[in-house]
Amino acid sequence: MTPTAPKGGEHALWEGSPALLTELRDLLITHVSEGTLRVVLQQLMLREGGREAGVHEVIDAVVDVGGNLVAFPVAGSVREDQRAADRLDAALTRLRAEITEEMGAQPEGLEVIIDGDGHREVRIAFALEISPQDVAGRPAPPALHDGAHHIRHAAPALDDLRDRLTPPPPSLLRRWWDALRGESRRGV
Repeated sequence: MTPTAPKGGEHALWEGSPALLTELRDLLITHVSEGTLRVVLQQLMLREGGREAGVHEVIDAVVDVGGNLVAFPVAGSVREDQRAADRLDAALTRLRAEITEEMGAQPEGLEVIIDGDGHREVRIAFALEISPQDVAGRPAPPALHDGAHHIRHAAPALDDLRDRLTPPPPSLLRRWWDALRGESRRGV
């Protein structure tokens, strides 16, 4: 990406440090179940009356449950583990510093996407005007990209990812062979 900030409120792909994204992936995947399709981490700077009013953080895992895509919050698990929380904060601080250095401004929206196939990306947004009431209300602000947002807006890609990550069912011959071996072990 060129050092030109995206238009206010729009998210743009930022290509930064692969090593830092690997560190974030390694940290987050320890807090999700095996078979997770996507982990989404997003931080939005909140503003109230033009002043900073905190950060809204979402860490969600998108999983397949009986053929349905479901988002589960995992922020509690990550934040309850003090060592993981400290490592996450340090990595996000370094990521923000890299973005700020390249873009000349700190992003107000930072989104890290980690897919089960190893794909990782960072999306950034500037000039967001989101208040604490906005993120607490319904409908959610368009800038909020939690797991549910990814399911609504990227379902075909997530379905494709699920299909690629799910091993094919065993062939009829393999099932027959496994059944035969199972009977011979029981002494039948």
